[in-house]
Amino acid sequence: MLRILRNGDYPSRPWKNGGGTTRDICVAPPGASLDDFDWRLSLAQVDRDGPFSRFDGVDRTLILLSGAMTLHEPDRRIQLVRGEPVAFPGERAVAARLSGGSTLDFNVMTRRGRATHSVQREVFESRVNLTSKHERTIVVFALEGGLSVAGELLDVHDTAVISGQSIAINATPGGAAALVITIVDFHPNVL
Repeated sequence: MLRILRNGDYPSRPWKNGGGTTRDICVAPPGASLDDFDWRLSLAQVDRDGPFSRFDGVDRTLILLSGAMTLHEPDRRIQLVRGEPVAFPGERAVAARLSGGSTLDFNVMTRRGRATHSVQREVFESRVNLTSKHERTIVVFALEGGLSVAGELLDVHDTAVISGQSIAINATPGGAAALVITIVDFHPNVL
């Protein structure tokens, strides 16, 4: 199954603390809330400094897409580099400090015991086949335009969700960058 999700169609909602907005890209099982998802992908606009929401039992990966942000944890500080994944447990006390205005970041969350994930930044320069096998979902999140998934052109921040099949990925000359997320779902649901 292949689903193409368009950046302009992601539903948006403000954070409870007013510090930004979240745009849901995809959640499993479909319709799950923040309390009962197996895995979740989202975009977040962060408008001011402050603590991250706590998600007990959830593994998180954050990728900065624009702006400048430093993560502050009890024992370390991480200066985020655009396009580079940073992983941390959801129950860890993490606060964000912005440098120069709002930021945009991509988030992956998986609930321990239900799913795991990995995230890699890839530059596609030629035709590649991605194969999603049983219990694995592969997500391609376009960082740039010029990527085609099974003949469907992706614009910046469009998403392709691939499950249970092999899909051809093509890039325009010069290549196109994307995040490739592999999710292993211990209790797969139909998307």
